[in-house]
Amino acid sequence: MVGKRDYALDNLRTLIIFLVVVLHASLCYMAYAPKWWYVLDPERSIVFTQVVLVIDVPIMLIMFFLAGYFAYPSLVHRGSGAFLKDKLRRIGIPWVFGVLVLAPPTAYMIYYSRHSPMSLLTFWQTDFWGPAFQQSVYWYLGILMALFLVTAALYAANPRFAAWKSRPERPTWRLFTLFLLVMSATSILVGQLGYGLDQWTHVYLFTFQPVRTPLYIGYFALGLYAGQRQWFQPNGYAPGGATWVGAAFLSGLIYLAARMAPPHDLDPTLVKGLTIILFNLFCFASLLGSVALCRRYLAGGGGLLQLQARNSYAVYYLHPLVLYPLAFILVPLQWPIFVKFVIATAVTYLLSLAVGAGILTRMPGLRRMF
Repeated sequence: MVGKRDYALDNLRTLIIFLVVVLHASLCYMAYAPKWWYVLDPERSIVFTQVVLVIDVPIMLIMFFLAGYFAYPSLVHRGSGAFLKDKLRRIGIPWVFGVLVLAPPTAYMIYYSRHSPMSLLTFWQTDFWGPAFQQSVYWYLGILMALFLVTAALYAANPRFAAWKSRPERPTWRLFTLFLLVMSATSILVGQLGYGLDQWTHVYLFTFQPVRTPLYIGYFALGLYAGQRQWFQPNGYAPGGATWVGAAFLSGLIYLAARMAPPHDLDPTLVKGLTIILFNLFCFASLLGSVALCRRYLAGGGGLLQLQARNSYAVYYLHPLVLYPLAFILVPLQWPIFVKFVIATAVTYLLSLAVGAGILTRMPGLRRMF
């Protein structure tokens, strides 16, 4: 397994990271945007609200799934010690650097875009460690590092887990149903503690969305299982495109309708629970539907696709440093917001890709991280 490229899944990761850029750009132009968002254009549209609600559901959970999918073969190939050393270099160090060095100026855009007189240095010394603390996009690296640590510890301590053999096995509908039930139930339970589906919190070391935290773990674990059962490999499980794309489209429409116009004649707790269930259905169908589409249409590995796949991590890591200053520069321009959105998205993606390809994946030391 190790050393063999699955170009369809590489390209799926590239697509997901592009959608992360689209999501973050859309938030600058969405109606009813979070008041704290880094840069908010005075003119906004409900179209971008719909884009945000849809894209936000599956993208990071697919990332957790893909991380789990490739983790176990790498763990077997390297052993737990070398595996952790590799993950500390590729995930741990960029996470710490991102949180301590790159997240503060990103968070400072909240103040700067609102013309606060506070300097960046004062912000970093004071508010960043208090009411303005966040980890920007680097929160994902922290959670992922924790999941890799737990996986490596289990491998080192549990002989049965260490002896887990890879073999092809088609998943059953019972497995899918059980997974959805467990994910929905655990998210609903966390939601009963008073957290909203989109709400963020932190314990300084980790920043996360509490209602979605069971899904971080669940999708990573499902990825581990899928990799060991050789899903998506030539002789393994191939999700049907018509089935899962259709399920994603239908569940996405229902979820979007529920978020845009929640029923007011039902108990709020019931509405919240139903919304979480719809979230889970849409997310799971999107995972398998996107795999099916990439295996059908994006299974190649040459040229521009390979360049983007090689630098997708760098794009994820760099894009906030480009996107929010650019969105701020575009604010005073009397252009349609759809034009601003396209410019912000395209320039951010291409510039992050260029810096990744020209610097991060070429410089000694950095290229082993990125």
